[in-house]
Amino acid sequence: MSTSTNSDDPSTVWAEVKLRYTAASDPVTDDDSFRLQLPTDAVRGGALTASFARPGVARDALLTVADVLASDLRFKARDRADYLAYLIAQGKRVSNEVWEAQKAYLDEKYGGADGADATAESPLDPILHVDERGTSLEVFSADESAYARLYFRAGEAGEAGAAYQSRDRTDGTTHLALGEAVLRGIGRMRSYRATTLEFGPGTAQAQAAAGDTEQRVPLRWLRAFGQVQAASTLPAREFELAPIDLYNVLLTLRMRRAKTSPRALRYELVPGERPRLVLEPWDLVVEGTGPVYTGATPIVVRTWGRNRLAVLARLLPHTKSVKVRLVGAGLPAYYVLDLGDCELTLALSGWTDSGWAGIATFDLLVAGEVDEGFAGKVLDQLHAAPGGETLDAVAEATGRTRAEIRHAVLHHMQRGTVVHDLASGRFVARSLLAEPPAADALRYRDPGEQQAHRLLELDDAVRLTKVHDLGGEGTRIEGEVEDPQAHRTYRTTFTIDREGRTVDATCTSPQFRRSGLREGPTVPMIALRLLFARRQAELERARETEAGRKLIRAETRVLVRRQAPRRRAPASATAPGGSITYRLSLDDREVVVRWGPHPDQMRMHRICFANPDDAREEYFGRLATLGEKGFIDASAAEMA
Repeated sequence: MSTSTNSDDPSTVWAEVKLRYTAASDPVTDDDSFRLQLPTDAVRGGALTASFARPGVARDALLTVADVLASDLRFKARDRADYLAYLIAQGKRVSNEVWEAQKAYLDEKYGGADGADATAESPLDPILHVDERGTSLEVFSADESAYARLYFRAGEAGEAGAAYQSRDRTDGTTHLALGEAVLRGIGRMRSYRATTLEFGPGTAQAQAAAGDTEQRVPLRWLRAFGQVQAASTLPAREFELAPIDLYNVLLTLRMRRAKTSPRALRYELVPGERPRLVLEPWDLVVEGTGPVYTGATPIVVRTWGRNRLAVLARLLPHTKSVKVRLVGAGLPAYYVLDLGDCELTLALSGWTDSGWAGIATFDLLVAGEVDEGFAGKVLDQLHAAPGGETLDAVAEATGRTRAEIRHAVLHHMQRGTVVHDLASGRFVARSLLAEPPAADALRYRDPGEQQAHRLLELDDAVRLTKVHDLGGEGTRIEGEVEDPQAHRTYRTTFTIDREGRTVDATCTSPQFRRSGLREGPTVPMIALRLLFARRQAELERARETEAGRKLIRAETRVLVRRQAPRRRAPASATAPGGSITYRLSLDDREVVVRWGPHPDQMRMHRICFANPDDAREEYFGRLATLGEKGFIDASAAEMA
């Protein structure tokens, strides 16, 4: 593996990976048996020949993983060349020059005769890891929004909880080819036939006939892969859903189409009660039928990109339970499906605004400086344990604290050499690449983000001048960024709407004046967004103490209380109108109270005071009163 830069775009850095796959073969099958060879990379180790106890479940699980790998929800420009040709044929006023220019542009950008550079970058092929305890398969989508890990448990024939019995095994990590021919073969697996799957590079003769191919994997993709893993180590709210609950959500989304924002899936968690799933903007409630929530405090968590849950549809009939892990606003949400003898972990990114919110929310997930010698010992400890180890077990073996072990593991996750098995809580050593890149190469998404962090390290170089709550429209942020190297001070303003997207952005930097947001957020915008996220975290910590509250001069809190449902709607959903929302804002000497059944239909009451202390006392007094009445703090969900 090597890293290099594209001469046409110095900001693009990738890892070059050499792969060697044999040609996919058709399955060997008859009425009673089925045998399929799944090609793996011959350059790396790792192979398995196994008889699967439940071929139908294995088939649907493998196809689900392939769906996650193929998912790409990024905007794709339409090719209008055929339409322009039609207009020319009809004698319309479209010149041949326009058509030829359009066609040449599309060929160059999206791949034509000379469009190899445009299509060279691609996500890494599925990662297959084999050891004596089981086999795992990991994929990450091209748009960096979905991650899946499928784990099959190994065992003897007839052993309870064993997905397969291995006949031949070579421990290691390799890549798996999931092309169309392989997927067609997997689709032919049937539960009534004894099924054997061969994960391997094939015969020596076939390997010799296969040629090497080079794959360019963007380092930003590897960085996002590591961030999804790192976020899984953070404290989170965990609860359990019944498979029918997710089915009701998917059915409702299939029957309805949201035309307004926010388009979120909101979880309302109250201790001692079953979780409630609320579909916005209709405020439809799906009452959970699984175990009650056992957390200490009530909370509301909003998640985005709910349509990506549709990839789980084929697995829900096989699922015994669904464990949900919500890390926080703008961070990934994890769904662990218990399939009996195997588990599927699906992680969905925050999906607010990947160019902005991803920068802010993952700001503190970088491991930073680490003792390379100690980190190496931790990795050796994980390599020595088949199936991985927990943080406590590694801490006991090394004599270090749990925090030190977590910091070292976070460093390895950043490089792609360790994976977190959420189902068991273990950390498993496996490498995404044969030669992992340096941690510094994956520290920042692009040079713009690196420069923004440089500005934040300077004293008073990035300043928030105003944060204005716009109610249902979002939050408007204004600030100044002083760049000593450019000898310039930039003024930037943007609004974060209720879905966490950045709208109405302006900046006095040359990049914004040249192309607006077509080139992505400017460096001053990134720096200001990072500073805003850090200030929000500081204010949240300050609210826990009386002295800290005195430092708060402006903030907004949102509280929600669920009322008794008035009627039942299709898909086990409660009709709209079952909740009331309060939005309280403190702004120096002013307190603004908004309330109503819907964020777009709120009444407002503005109260002015002679001094900030009286306004602060009124603000926190109203928050306490609403809390006593059973309102849940949903501020974190609103700030996603």
